[in-house]
Amino acid sequence: MKFIKHILTGLLTVLLFYISWPPNSLPGFIFIAFVPVLYLIFNFKAEFGKYSNTYLFGLLLVTFFSLNFLLTSWLIHAHWFGGIFASIVNGFLMATVCFWIYKIKLSLGTKQAYFAFPIIWLAFEYLHLNWDLTWPWMSLGNVFSEHTSWVQWYEYTGVLGGSFWVLIVNVLLYFTLNKIRIKEPFTKPIIFCILFLVAPFILSNKTISTTNYLGGDEVTIVIIQPNYEPHNEKFTTPQDIQLQEVETLIQASILKKPDLIVLPETFITDWIWESRLETSPSVLRLKSWLNKTPKTQILTGASTGKVLSDDEASKKTARKSINGTIYEVFNSALLLSVEKPTQVFHKSKLVPGAEMTPFSSILKPIFDKFPVKLGGTIGNFGTNDSLQNFSTYKGDFTPVICYESVFGEYVSSFNSLGSSWICIITNDGWWGDSFGHQQHNSYARLRALENRKYIVRSANTGISSVINPLGMVEQFLPYGESGIIEATISKSHTITFYAKHGDYIGRLASFLAIIYFLLLTMSYLKKIK
Repeated sequence: MKFIKHILTGLLTVLLFYISWPPNSLPGFIFIAFVPVLYLIFNFKAEFGKYSNTYLFGLLLVTFFSLNFLLTSWLIHAHWFGGIFASIVNGFLMATVCFWIYKIKLSLGTKQAYFAFPIIWLAFEYLHLNWDLTWPWMSLGNVFSEHTSWVQWYEYTGVLGGSFWVLIVNVLLYFTLNKIRIKEPFTKPIIFCILFLVAPFILSNKTISTTNYLGGDEVTIVIIQPNYEPHNEKFTTPQDIQLQEVETLIQASILKKPDLIVLPETFITDWIWESRLETSPSVLRLKSWLNKTPKTQILTGASTGKVLSDDEASKKTARKSINGTIYEVFNSALLLSVEKPTQVFHKSKLVPGAEMTPFSSILKPIFDKFPVKLGGTIGNFGTNDSLQNFSTYKGDFTPVICYESVFGEYVSSFNSLGSSWICIITNDGWWGDSFGHQQHNSYARLRALENRKYIVRSANTGISSVINPLGMVEQFLPYGESGIIEATISKSHTITFYAKHGDYIGRLASFLAIIYFLLLTMSYLKKIK
């Protein structure tokens, strides 16, 4: 009977997460989503002898694997193993955080466990932004991406501020409900709970009323959504045919002389050596569109390669051709101009397993034998050696390629170089018509808040969109349609508090989590003496 009760408790958390998360987007439920798990942790009794810890961890693992799989199983459309592996690893880490809180409760007391829960969870989310197995897709602050009017203060805290909000309200609510359950006074706890819940809404509404984002110079942009299905169409349709179809699609728009035309990730499917960019047939064909509008520039995705010198041959991302040439491969963005040399940007936040081998010294032999394909390309890709924006006739902008758009601190770091707007290029069609492309577009809205800049987004199969600095979607093309968006955006040179300081919340939480780990270790050592 207790087993069924425990399972139902975990499933309640799964349900609350599921209905909270985009695209279901009822985020109010996230403020109670952890309450069932907290009840399980703080009231669990070790009645299974030496198997009690295994039993509790198993319950937590089933709970968090289930909610991860329900919300991110769309990865299976790209690769079945990758989709399951991501849910297992993330579920395991979430379960580990909660199990750690249980151990802190036993060793350091219930009060310390209450304080430790938000701290250690935030440290886990910060880790997920910065290690080889990076997967911040399920960071709690992402849950508000469809309700940006709730979290305008992300310009100060970033997504981790939203995670802290979720965690602290859950802890306070559980604490209040527990006081009611054991019939103790609960007036103060419920006041604090309401205060922490309501205050961010007030701050957000005030921020909306005082934010003016229309004062900058204007930039005219054409966003293209070609809509080539990636599994069976995108990489089998000849490049010439794709170029001809897109050229026909945007013919009328080019006559209006836009400042920038934006094509999606890997629109150029033909391989290009970077030393021969200016003579590549695909590049020359794209540049030919601009003969009558020389001040218009084109942003496009491509796969590029660069021959490495002898000094660079030892790089982990180096490859060797049949004839012995040592080279490196990149998922790239190109900015094409008639009057200027082509500018190149390399994707630097890579998908673990698909574009880079996590902990390569250990796992490389495994991934070499069983490659994971989550975004169309596989192998160890090279990255940028430093930050760089693209320079246009209308100012500088930040190019962001696909997975990079989930990393708030990374995207914000380009502001220091004078970025005036952000362009995201992606190919979300690998995931099919699932939650994946909806969540990915939705998360981009949070980057607009953190940076107070316009975002233009070109996705091969959708969703392509224009997002203003308040995180509101002004225009979009739905999934599975070909078409264009003609947009006029305002430049912004604002550098927000978050853009200056990045994920300071995560760094502080990581420091405090280490202290809790040391305290727990010391407590354990005292017991075994």
